[in-house]
Amino acid sequence: MEENFDALEVIARTRGKVEMDSTPTGDNLFILWGALTAVFFLLEFVLWQLLQAQWCLWLWIGIPAIGGPWMAYLLRKDHERTHIRTKDAKVVLDMWIFVGCASCVSGFLFGFAGVYTTYAIPLIGLLVGIGAFITGEVLRFRPKTVGGLVGSAIAIGSFLFRDDMWTWQILALSLVSIVSLVIPGIMYKKSVCNGV
Repeated sequence: MEENFDALEVIARTRGKVEMDSTPTGDNLFILWGALTAVFFLLEFVLWQLLQAQWCLWLWIGIPAIGGPWMAYLLRKDHERTHIRTKDAKVVLDMWIFVGCASCVSGFLFGFAGVYTTYAIPLIGLLVGIGAFITGEVLRFRPKTVGGLVGSAIAIGSFLFRDDMWTWQILALSLVSIVSLVIPGIMYKKSVCNGV
């Protein structure tokens, strides 16, 4: 067993008074953000096919509008218990904050620049896939690592959908979020609950 602890972690484990949070804060966050992304981009795809109205391409704004307050609630609920966050959990949480902000900013920039349908969606999918891969490596959880690799491959492949087929990029991003976030998130939650 690898004994690579911070000083606070050793003290907390020794005294047994503080619960260690070696997982990212709020283990439901992967499932939350993955499900929201999959649902909103699937809805965006369907509505675009039916209506082909420009506003359909801005439905993704609902993801942070719903996910932000929901995440704040989960994090506040998580902080009500006494715990210390390890370096690994802090790295993962900070990385996902960066991925979320970068995805939002790139969506707005590419959207207003008029190239949303060419570059933004595959780039966001790639950010999510790489983020999931890094998370899997940090947490030493192979399904998350594999999900991140598969998600990154799907995102890179979605760059090929051009011209009349660009709407398939939207579907590809839904698939990336399911493969990289939702499925490994459910598996991770089960493994943490079972103490694996």
